[in-house]
Amino acid sequence: MSTHWLLRIGDGIHFNASSSKCIWGIVSSIPASKGFLKDVKAGDLLWFIKGASKGQIVAVATYTGIKERILGPLIELTPTNKELGWDRTEGEWDTEVHYKDLYNLTHCDLFSEIKGACVIRHYNDKCKVDLPTEYPYIVRYSKIMNSM
Repeated sequence: MSTHWLLRIGDGIHFNASSSKCIWGIVSSIPASKGFLKDVKAGDLLWFIKGASKGQIVAVATYTGIKERILGPLIELTPTNKELGWDRTEGEWDTEVHYKDLYNLTHCDLFSEIKGACVIRHYNDKCKVDLPTEYPYIVRYSKIMNSM
């Protein structure tokens, strides 16, 4: 059985920019990220939530893996912030979260109404949308977009 994860994506601009590469960036040293990195498994569902929006759920995708970012002074072995479109604001995203089968939900008016600054959390009953019930309908009636 898949675990449902809620990932905050700020205003969504960086998420939209890198969605075509099916990559999201996190800071691994944040306590919520540590728990996520320890517990997430291939096939888990990632729900992407915009900040300051009553918890608008803008996308869902299937987790495939993580990759440590290697950005050196001379050579980069992973895409740079600029290549991923993460250059609007500064950030120290040191871990790539990879996913597949991205569904764009921006027009579905799904609002989790979860408040708080936690960047990654398990789905729980505080979420106003029953994600395990909604997901099969999303798959049935939507198309995989793999970009926003």
